[in-house]
Amino acid sequence: MAGRRNDEGLRGTGRFQDILVNLDRRIIFLAIAAAVAFPILLPLNLPIQVSNEARAYFEEIERLSSGEVILLSLDYEPDTMAELDPMTLATLRHAFRKDLRVVAMTTYAGGVGIVERILGEASREYGKAYGTDYVFLGYNPDWSATMLRMGESIKRTYPTDHYGRRTDEIPLLSEVDSYEQIALVATIAASALAEYWVIWAGGKYNEKIITGNTAIQAVLIYPYYQTGQLSGFLGGLKGAAEYERLIERDGAGVRGMDAQSMAHLLIVCFIIAGNAGFLIQRRSQRRARVGGGDA
Repeated sequence: MAGRRNDEGLRGTGRFQDILVNLDRRIIFLAIAAAVAFPILLPLNLPIQVSNEARAYFEEIERLSSGEVILLSLDYEPDTMAELDPMTLATLRHAFRKDLRVVAMTTYAGGVGIVERILGEASREYGKAYGTDYVFLGYNPDWSATMLRMGESIKRTYPTDHYGRRTDEIPLLSEVDSYEQIALVATIAASALAEYWVIWAGGKYNEKIITGNTAIQAVLIYPYYQTGQLSGFLGGLKGAAEYERLIERDGAGVRGMDAQSMAHLLIVCFIIAGNAGFLIQRRSQRRARVGGGDA
C-alpha cells in the first residue's frame, strides 16, 4: 500500500513539474499582454518614489512667476513618443497652469507633428491663445547654429513661425528675442541634444536648462546634473511618472509605470515557477535512480 501511495505521489509530482517546465509559451505571452493592458485600462496607482533630479526639474518651473517665458524644444520623433510624450504633456500642463508663456520648437523633422498635437491639446485644456500665450517656431535642421543664433536674435533665426507668420508681428515675440528674455530652457530629447543645449545655451549664454530624456540616455545626463550644468532632469517613463505625481496630475506616465511593474512582477513569477519545476524534476529523477538501484 505504502509503495502504491509513493508511486501515485511521484506521478502527481511529475505532472506538476511537467506543467511548470513545459508551460506553453502562448500562455506566457497572453499573460504578459494582460498584465500590461490591465493597468493601462484600469490604473492601479501604485506608489512612486520621487527622485531628486525629477524634483529639481519640477522646482525649476515651479519657481517661475506668471508671464515669464520658457523655451521648450521637443527634440524627438515618433519612435520615442511612448516614453517622452507623457513628460512633454506634463511640462506644458505645469507651465500653462502657472500662466507661463511658451516658445516651442523642434530640431527633428519628425517632431513637427508631435509639437502641434501636444501643444494643441495642452493649450485647449487651459484656454491658451496662440501668439500671446504660446508660439511654435517650427523645425530648423541646423540645430547647433540654431542654438547659438537664438542667443543673438530669435526673430532673425526664425523670420517666420511654423505657419508662415512673421515672427516680428507675433505679440509674444515682441517682448522676447534672445535668451536674455527666456527664464528657462526645457528640452525633451531622445538623443544627445540635451548635452548640446548645455554647451551652447548654458555654457555660452549662462541659460538655466532642464531636460527630459529616454531611460537609456539618462545615464549620460547624470554627470551634467551632478556638476550643476543641468538644473534638473527626467529619466524615461519613470521620470515622467514622478513628475506627474509632483504636479498632481496622473497621466500616461503613471499608467505606463503600473503596466511595467505588473509585467516585471509576472516575469519574476514565471522565472521562479520555471526554476521550481526544474528543481522538483531533478529531485524526482534522483529518487527514481536511487529507487532503481535498491531494486
